[in-house]
Amino acid sequence: MEFLDYCICFVDEAANRILAEKLISEISTYALPKKAHSLTDEVKYKSGRLLPVKDETQLANGQLNILSNCRWLLVVCNDKDRNSPGIRQAINYFTAIRGKEYILPVLYSGEPQSAFPPEFFETRKSIITFSDGTTQEITEIVEPLAIDVRAKSIKASLTHLHHTRIKIVAALIGVSYDTLAQRHDKRIRQRLKTIALLVILLPLLLGSFFTFLWFNSKHKTDIAIEKTQLSKDLLADMCENYPLIFQDTPEIQPYVNSLLVNSLEKLRIAESEYIPLLPVDDLLLPEADDDLNQSRNKAKILRYLGKKKDAVNAYKITASMLEEGSELYSMLSEFFTNDTDPKVYPSGILVAEIEEEVSIVCDGLQAGDIIVETGGFKFRDLGQYEAYLNSRINKNIKFTVLRLENNELLRMTLLIRPANLTYIAEEM
Repeated sequence: MEFLDYCICFVDEAANRILAEKLISEISTYALPKKAHSLTDEVKYKSGRLLPVKDETQLANGQLNILSNCRWLLVVCNDKDRNSPGIRQAINYFTAIRGKEYILPVLYSGEPQSAFPPEFFETRKSIITFSDGTTQEITEIVEPLAIDVRAKSIKASLTHLHHTRIKIVAALIGVSYDTLAQRHDKRIRQRLKTIALLVILLPLLLGSFFTFLWFNSKHKTDIAIEKTQLSKDLLADMCENYPLIFQDTPEIQPYVNSLLVNSLEKLRIAESEYIPLLPVDDLLLPEADDDLNQSRNKAKILRYLGKKKDAVNAYKITASMLEEGSELYSMLSEFFTNDTDPKVYPSGILVAEIEEEVSIVCDGLQAGDIIVETGGFKFRDLGQYEAYLNSRINKNIKFTVLRLENNELLRMTLLIRPANLTYIAEEM
């Protein structure tokens, strides 16, 4: 088994999982300032894994094996899961093989006294000697240092997590938070100078891009207004969000590319007929610094353009970045690309993992199934899919899925209530 920089242990409930997945995302996408590399002999912090545990259940051998192959253990703590047997077993096991100094609690809700498992508290005794020569024994309960992401809502906690990720990375690479924060702040100041220049240049670049779209739709009066408004909306969205995109990367060009690829993906979702007219071949080539979202967007756009070979390659790169279901995604994305028409099925949701009891109540839905239609609605991305299900959470809906049998994707219909649908899934 590959040796990991850390794993995140949590009771497998929705809010805990969202927080843990966001935590992995924040750590893996944080780019260490160049000068920070000189602060430590070996910079390793991006290789992480989720370690969900069931409430009232002991850890399986596979989970113990994961703990044995980690440098750090991060534990999501709240007052509901304080006495979870699985959490407490993980702490005790990891303490025995690595030491408690390599365990970092992440406080999600509740007060430390009610949220931290008992194993985190230490009792320290000391002797105080008074001036008259008498002594007194003092007992002190010491709680661990923790990452505090408590907030009124899960959304606010995720925002806190973004701001506290430097503390986590500092712990993982073995440097002080203040030292890494200083390097980070210096990098941000340098980035702001670059952004000031881009405030002038980027609108010109994007303006040219959308002007091209406008002139190509100008002659079709029934869609000209819609396409022009879409261009304005996309441009406004980029102007609002691009400063955040630039904060952690030393190069400018990858983020210009990211903005343009995201724009193309929005046009794909909007069923634009103009993407094939654009000079996007170079833009859609794989890059070493592509993240999961960028790689997946390139794959979806290439499939939309009918470039099957390039799309399959982009999907395989995407699969290599997934935490769960990587091999399944790599294999089935090739069938999905080669055997389906994007005009018939614009998007697909691959079921990467589903428990047997969930499969039973979901009409036999199983790992490897590709959901392509819900209630007659052919969604074009994950957002549309989730919005549709959330609006019909307690209704039985006909799901159209593609299932691989004998090297062929077979179409079948399942009757599923979204409220019962608990699984790990990835968009195609």
